[in-house]
Amino acid sequence: MNVAALKHRDAAARDGERGAGACPRPAPSLPSLERYRRHRRNTVAWLVRSVAAGGGGSCAYYSPLRGWSRPYPETTGYLVPTLLEAHADFGDLGAEAAALRAGEWLLGIQRPDGAWNGGLHPPRNGAQGSVFNTGQILKGMVALHRHTGEGRWLEAARRGAAWLVAGLGDDGLWPGRDYRAWGTPSYYTHVLWPMLEVWKETGDAALRAAAGGALERIVARRRPNGAFAGWAFNEDVPAFTHTIAYMLRGVQECARLLGEVERYHAEVAPALEVLARRAELAGGNLPGAFDEAWRPRGRYVCLTGNAQLAICLLIHEAHAPDLRLVNAAARLVDRVCNAQRLGSRVPAGLRGAVAGSWPVWGAYMRLRYPNWAAKYLADALRRLSARVVRELEGAPCASS
Repeated sequence: MNVAALKHRDAAARDGERGAGACPRPAPSLPSLERYRRHRRNTVAWLVRSVAAGGGGSCAYYSPLRGWSRPYPETTGYLVPTLLEAHADFGDLGAEAAALRAGEWLLGIQRPDGAWNGGLHPPRNGAQGSVFNTGQILKGMVALHRHTGEGRWLEAARRGAAWLVAGLGDDGLWPGRDYRAWGTPSYYTHVLWPMLEVWKETGDAALRAAAGGALERIVARRRPNGAFAGWAFNEDVPAFTHTIAYMLRGVQECARLLGEVERYHAEVAPALEVLARRAELAGGNLPGAFDEAWRPRGRYVCLTGNAQLAICLLIHEAHAPDLRLVNAAARLVDRVCNAQRLGSRVPAGLRGAVAGSWPVWGAYMRLRYPNWAAKYLADALRRLSARVVRELEGAPCASS
């Protein structure tokens, strides 16, 4: 679907029905919803297969040359909520069983200090507890606690979050000992978000204080052009749209949990405006990386980043209604769907998978199909479909 292609209803009729000044509304598109449902079902089915192939942990990626990789604790953790949402919406894909199996697997490999190791499992070369990986796994633990009501999931999340707080330096950020980290990259807002989710469940004031303080320090890195210093994997290098989206989404979700949406959404709005405009002009073929002057780097699309940024745009649009943002999100999602292979003759390892880049030899996860790309496509399709349904039902444009 291209929401930009959804024609506005007759303006005079609309104003007559809703009053002058009503926000513009696109016409319905049932075929688009069916297409999105088909893509999402296939994506979730692939994620379920990735958990089975990994023996409980979702395999990090599928390679046409080498098959399934070893399982990846970090992304296994944050795809649990995606599987539980799919179970609620579809019920027949084995998603709930996969989510529970993944959770048990993660409980079995949690370190005594509460953290989870970085890298793939089993760990190699003396792996240590990872700030980013632990943060992402908290999302799965909290989701399983909310789904089952069982305290063991929340206890695991509490221990992991306590380890994160204990590791903060005097400046309220983490030292540079994590994955490729020169210090605390700006995309670690994606760690602050799950810390606040644990705070919401436990009421632990230390989590609220630590996450809120770190968020302030990272948001202060915004450049006059809307870009943020340090939102790449490494210092002073172009950032994949993947990590750009991590940073923006982290701020948005922290804003929601802290009850400060207006304040923090204003911080990320300039970057989202730049990305929405570029996505529209490029028909969803957004460059895979940008430097801090918004100069594109590389002639490829980071499909993961496309899906993630679509989610960011839709979150922002829910609070600042603007069909242009919905259109940009739809273009980004369409680019990912167009790259996905769904035919019955496609091998199981590829059917429903999402490549790291388009073309597949692009710089991000070259020639591999990562589980996190599939996770974010499923999430983006769910959110975009819900936005279209609201149009079909004639919901008010104002944020709920």
